[in-house]
Amino acid sequence: MPVSSSPLERVSLMAAGRDLLASPWKVVLFNWNWKAGLLGGVVRAVFFSVAVPPRDVAGWCGVAIQLAFRVAIGGLWGSLAQSFSAAEPAWLAGLSIAVIIPALVHGVEYAFLRAGHAPHIRTAMIISIALSTGSLLLNWGLMRRGLMLTGKGTDSLATDFRCLPAALLELTLAGPRTIMRALREGFA
Repeated sequence: MPVSSSPLERVSLMAAGRDLLASPWKVVLFNWNWKAGLLGGVVRAVFFSVAVPPRDVAGWCGVAIQLAFRVAIGGLWGSLAQSFSAAEPAWLAGLSIAVIIPALVHGVEYAFLRAGHAPHIRTAMIISIALSTGSLLLNWGLMRRGLMLTGKGTDSLATDFRCLPAALLELTLAGPRTIMRALREGFA
């Protein structure tokens, strides 16, 4: 059930994938999700600087690389998540978002960090992969509820923030509710 007024017309996972393959530039560049880019970049830079506290120029360079890279990639990932946010079956769309996209992007991230001579790259990459999977699933789940969407006819970031607590509660309870429903139906 959407918590936002933004419309979501359900499509098949195959149709969403076909749209991406037919018009990749439209999906990832022209529909770049600025909300996901902005929030992802800020969150990643904070986590990176906490995990690897910048003590010198190289450390601050790592934070700056992480911020710039994650604003760009976060918007791209957000646009990909948004393009699959209405896809059915939902479980397969979520699995695709959580596994395929991070696998493709983390090699590029590693190369940027190496080129920028960032310290403690292994630690940063482990944290980054964990955050990627979690943040992609969170963004995708919010987008399925009409939040964090960009483009014509979508709500403002302020409206999304107002709806966020209810959506996060709904997402938190979705897993236990699904398990309980499966247990009830299994014993009936």
